[in-house]
This record gives sequence, C-alpha cells and structure tokens, in this order.
Amino acid sequence: MQNIGIFCSASEELKDVFEKEAIKLGVWMGKNGKTLINGGSNQGLMEVFSNTVRRTGGYCIGVIPENFSKRGWYSNTTDEKIIVKNLSERKEVIKKRSDVLIAFPGGIGTMDELFDAWSSYSLGFHDKKIILVNIEGFFTPLIQQLKVFRQEKFLHDFLPNPLVIVNSAEDCIKQLETMDCSVKKD
Repeated sequence: MQNIGIFCSASEELKDVFEKEAIKLGVWMGKNGKTLINGGSNQGLMEVFSNTVRRTGGYCIGVIPENFSKRGWYSNTTDEKIIVKNLSERKEVIKKRSDVLIAFPGGIGTMDELFDAWSSYSLGFHDKKIILVNIEGFFTPLIQQLKVFRQEKFLHDFLPNPLVIVNSAEDCIKQLETMDCSVKKD
C-alpha cells in the first residue's frame, strides 16, 4: 500500500483536534514515503495534509476541478496537480490512483466522496477498503444511521463491507500498517 486517498474538509473554521489528527497521519505518511492523493485544495484539512506529507518526505497529488484551479483554489504544496473537468471526475481519479481510501471529518463534499466510494465498491467498480476516522465521535450519528440502513435492509448483509471505522489517527495508522487494502469477496 503506497497511495492513500484522503477525503476531508476544506473549511478553515475547524476545531484544532481535527488538524492535530491530520498532522499525525500526514507525518506518518511522509516519513514512510507514502503518496497522498486528495482534492488539492489550498484550504482546511486538505492543505494541512498536503503540507505535512510533503514536508516530512511523502509525495502529494492534488486532483482539482478546472473551475477551482481558475479561481486559485489549489494547493501550491502538491508535487503534482491533476486538473479535471468536475467533481465526478475528481472522485474517479482519486479512487483509481489510491490503494486505500480514508474519510476524515468533513462536510457535504466529504460525505459525497465517502458514499460514492462505498457505492462504487458495492457495485464492483473497485475493491479498496475505506477507513472512516471518527475523531471525537464526528461520524457517530452517521454510523448509527448506517445501522438503521442495515436493519431496514437498505444495506445487504451478503455484500462485504469495505468500511473500517477507527477513532483516531493512531488507530488509522495501525490499520494502514497491518491491512491488506483490498477487500476480499467471499
């Protein structure tokens, strides 16, 4: 596992704990020579990850829609900038280039990326694990809703589940160090 796709927030108004956790994961990635693939924004956790991974020895790929690029909404700290037409193409590039996908706390864009990755996995378009980093219970209401989906048979028990839920950057790193990043279908 070399290429790590991270879905996360571009908001500048986050609690410090989210940035601290992003830095922990980013330092581990950089020191271990991993490649970050993210949305390429120059704001929020996206920029924190890009800065941290690159500063500590990793490689950064930012996948940015052309209209964002024209507005200057791209990180100057990425090693490689991939310009795409729209958000759908951005998600496809991140999924294709990554060995594993991680969802850090974020807003509607992060939710879109998470559910797109999960549904495309369920339909057989990829076999990558998805790590959900539930910092300070951020995703707990979502996890509860997923249980309701399963109880009401909107999530099928016969499908393998690509989702791995962890509660911190440290737990995420432990998963990354030990996991085979492809989901095995029985």
